[in-house]
Amino acid sequence: MSLLLEQLYSLSKDKIAIPRELAALYQWIEQHGLIETDDDGFLSGRISANWENTPDVTFDASYHEGIHYWFALPAVTDEITSRLVIFARSGMDGSMLGLWLDDNKQTRFVHLGSGSGSMLCCIIADTGVDFLSLLAIGYQEIGMVYDFSRSPEEIGDDPQPSPAFLEWLKTEFNITRPHNASLIIKERAEIGSETATDPFCRWCNKQFGNT
Repeated sequence: MSLLLEQLYSLSKDKIAIPRELAALYQWIEQHGLIETDDDGFLSGRISANWENTPDVTFDASYHEGIHYWFALPAVTDEITSRLVIFARSGMDGSMLGLWLDDNKQTRFVHLGSGSGSMLCCIIADTGVDFLSLLAIGYQEIGMVYDFSRSPEEIGDDPQPSPAFLEWLKTEFNITRPHNASLIIKERAEIGSETATDPFCRWCNKQFGNT
């Protein structure tokens, strides 16, 4: 098993199922030597060693331990630890990606905006295949996209998905790069929205402490 994947399993503590597609991606990352270790012993992985490649996602669980700060809580609650695990950083503003257990016990991929940059707070993929497809599109920073019906080129990004990653997606899962994320991200909800119907955004609203 990939060391990066072992770290994720240690955080999920068998409460949240790790989608097999994400597990396969972690194995692929390790096989290509794209894992590093920081001074605190946390591992991080990238889809490409070239930081110019998109998207800007680093698979790094180090933010998980401080998730109570995002919720403005003095300590993380049992409700949060049983349903949410942070597995990546998204973009340069401190936004995060997580696995969230919805009310039907299904694991969803979610985005938690930094608040100082991205405000995106919603389900970004229902399945592992959808998540890999989202990465393949090549948005530079997922949290800074304001219209997912537009392609990276149409919003001014310069998409440069890793050719090796795209080839692996096609071979392993028969995934070809989508034009945009309109069929993947159902609702672009933002932190604290009182009108959002996105289940993750609504759940987060119930968890926030007093600020």
